[in-house]
Amino acid sequence: MALDDRSGDHEVDAPAEMIAAPIAAAEPMPAAPTRTRRQRMRGPLLIAAPIAALIFVLFVYLHGGRYETTDNAYFQSGLGAVAANVSGQVIAVEVHDNQRVKAGQVLFRIDPAPFQATVDEAEAALADARTQVSSLQANYAQGQAELKAAQDQLAYAEREAARQKALLAEGISSQAQYDQARLAAQTAAQGIETSRQKNASVAATLSGRVDGPIETQPAIKRAQAALDRARLDLSYTVVRAKQDGIVTKVDQLQVGDYVAAAKPVFTLAGTRIWIEANFKESQLDHMRIGQQATVEVDAFPDLKLTGHVVSFSPGTGNSFALLPPENATGNWVKVVQRLPVELDIDNPPADVPLHAGLSVEVTVDTGHRRHLFGSATGTPPAGR
Repeated sequence: MALDDRSGDHEVDAPAEMIAAPIAAAEPMPAAPTRTRRQRMRGPLLIAAPIAALIFVLFVYLHGGRYETTDNAYFQSGLGAVAANVSGQVIAVEVHDNQRVKAGQVLFRIDPAPFQATVDEAEAALADARTQVSSLQANYAQGQAELKAAQDQLAYAEREAARQKALLAEGISSQAQYDQARLAAQTAAQGIETSRQKNASVAATLSGRVDGPIETQPAIKRAQAALDRARLDLSYTVVRAKQDGIVTKVDQLQVGDYVAAAKPVFTLAGTRIWIEANFKESQLDHMRIGQQATVEVDAFPDLKLTGHVVSFSPGTGNSFALLPPENATGNWVKVVQRLPVELDIDNPPADVPLHAGLSVEVTVDTGHRRHLFGSATGTPPAGR
């Protein structure tokens, strides 16, 4: 029985503990925890994001059009054809392919023997002309002396004829003596005329400069000009560089080749390097001469160059094509044109080989600005 009482007490106590637990759970709840940081930032971000996007759009708009970029750009250099001024056989080639040369440096030589012979012949012709002119001047001087003697002879003959005429009138002289004196006077007069004609012919040959310096005579000038031309042709047998640069395609010229005058034999690339950038016509609105530019070279990614706009081509590339497109057709399609723009490099590096034809990317700072209100501003036009 006691056991039953203990069991009954146990059954009564257990439900009391179980009832106490729900009562404890029913006590008032603590305050709700505060919102997380992400939840607190959500609202400001929803407001700031559109504002930032608007600011970015405004920034892009206000700065849009200031920088014009193209990768259709290449280095250019003055490529000059090397040619001889005279025809002849090559006896020596003094340079090799891709060699740097200075202005005046010998490139190749032509056999000078035929030209030296021409010089010798011209020198002989000049000496002969000098002799002929000297002889003509001497003949003219002699003719003048003969003319003076003939004039004196005429004066004497005229006096003698007058005297014989007077004596004939007095009966002292005979008619034959008078006739002889008169004939002598006529002969002296004819001698004067002959001397004058002879001297006139000599003077005409000397172009009227009968007593001037021998170097002023036309014959001497012609002979001297022929000699100068022969000497010039002889000097042309040594072909020299017209400017500093690099020679290329030299291997196609060999000793023993016969070169024709004015026919290119290889090429000399000048040392001046510039950039030809082909900008779209829609990029030229605010571009002006003198504006600064940055240049990136494909061959040297780490190299950054600066330059400036020098000039604009007078026409697009199609304008100077051998076969320009015919736009006056029924099936016409508009194509954006490109205008070549020349830029000079500021302080080109001496240790970097910038060769003609290398691709570059050019960005020109036009200084253009947009305003929210009013017209845009930019670099004042400096010509195009």
